[in-house]
Amino acid sequence: MFPKQTKYDLVIVGAGLSGLAAAVTAAENSLDTLVIEKGRSIGGDGNYVEGAMGVDSYLQKQAGITIDKTELLQDELNYSHYEASAPHLKKLIDNSGPTIDWLHEQGVEFSKVGVQGKSWPTIHTFTGGGHAAVQTLYQKAVDANIEFAMSIKADQILQKNGHVAGLSVQNQATGQFRDIETANILLATGGYVDNPELVKLRTPFSDRLFAVSDGKSTGDGMQMAWKAGAEHYQIGAIQYGGGAIYDKQNPPFTHMASQLAAAATQEAILWVNERGERFVNEDVNDNMCHAGSAILTQSRTFSILDQGTVDHLTNQGLYKEIGNSPVSPDKLDQLKVEIDRDLNAHRKYLTKADTVEQLAEMLNLPDLAETVQRYNSLVNNQADTDFGKDKQYLTPLKQGPYYAVELGVGMACALGGIRVNNDNEVLNDHGYPLTGLYAAGNDAAGMLVGDTYAVTLPGSTAGYATFSGRNAVLTITKRRGS
Repeated sequence: MFPKQTKYDLVIVGAGLSGLAAAVTAAENSLDTLVIEKGRSIGGDGNYVEGAMGVDSYLQKQAGITIDKTELLQDELNYSHYEASAPHLKKLIDNSGPTIDWLHEQGVEFSKVGVQGKSWPTIHTFTGGGHAAVQTLYQKAVDANIEFAMSIKADQILQKNGHVAGLSVQNQATGQFRDIETANILLATGGYVDNPELVKLRTPFSDRLFAVSDGKSTGDGMQMAWKAGAEHYQIGAIQYGGGAIYDKQNPPFTHMASQLAAAATQEAILWVNERGERFVNEDVNDNMCHAGSAILTQSRTFSILDQGTVDHLTNQGLYKEIGNSPVSPDKLDQLKVEIDRDLNAHRKYLTKADTVEQLAEMLNLPDLAETVQRYNSLVNNQADTDFGKDKQYLTPLKQGPYYAVELGVGMACALGGIRVNNDNEVLNDHGYPLTGLYAAGNDAAGMLVGDTYAVTLPGSTAGYATFSGRNAVLTITKRRGS
């Protein structure tokens, strides 16, 4: 259905986490607001986030966690090679704690706060996951009489004398178009991870990349903004989800909760390339984006397990805590079940052999036997003198049968393409605002990163989505009152 009115104070494009945070904030400030969503469900990739970044939140104060904001800012700028905007990143950090507190006030519940892998202790984990947080904000907006129009796609930003004047939208069911009058548009369309052509602009390794998202993040916001005169800003970073099962037959989401995927990617055992050579410290997956980059340096990648590791993970527990996966049990009690199921179904990503030599022959990995022998010697000596893996994660591979899981790289989101100022106003290529046009969430998050997503600051995607949606609306409110 088309929107009920033809004129609004604010139109929010996208009902993901940033759009919902913006909608609730708009209701708090009495803005007549419309949220349009091209899909038939709300939440977008916000349904899948684990938690939100915050510094000096109520939870951190309760836990006695203190973070030097200046040190954190400097660390993240160094991580980005100063491609991140220092003022924008500083504003996010300074407002991140109050943003967590605001979410809590809206009824969003958090189960814990702390680190994720080797990171700052900034991630506030949502009780019930991102879906629960999304539903809480959505209900809050609905209760405040914010209007939502589903299956309505933004088509073109309308301008008059350099100012936003409206938005042309299309009904996805009927194909019909309507023009909506508004002086303020907030783009919150989730980035471009589901647009293969835009992904190829960012990386040449797209053949082994696959999106693990809601399928709707096709770069609509950035492309509309560009047509309206926005700067073609750097297409910041793709958030690689580390290694993932490389399945050419089934959709990526079918493996999101897979214990086999968790064992192959998270447990830091042995990764080899197309020749059967080890090429990295497998513990790199503590930074999932670095892990993704490492995998993409090889033509093919396989994770090698033996029956001993499978038995240990199934019956005794994890070798290391799973930090970057939807699966986070104490042990992988369904691992053997999944292996038998996939072997019986002849899944091409999983290969089993009685010996390492047979496995090498089946997959044409000529150096695999020598690699496993070398790796086991490092385990025996309790020192990875090749790549520096922590000795507590050096796990032997000596008990047949042996398994190889082929890995690709999952993409959770893609950031960038639109340059914004500290008020989340979209800028032209001279650095001046396109009056009335704003961007939030992944559409604007290229301001925070360099060429690699900042896993060192966990929860930053969701934290920025919430902050930036609110920041844009508070800017609009301030402009209206001045």
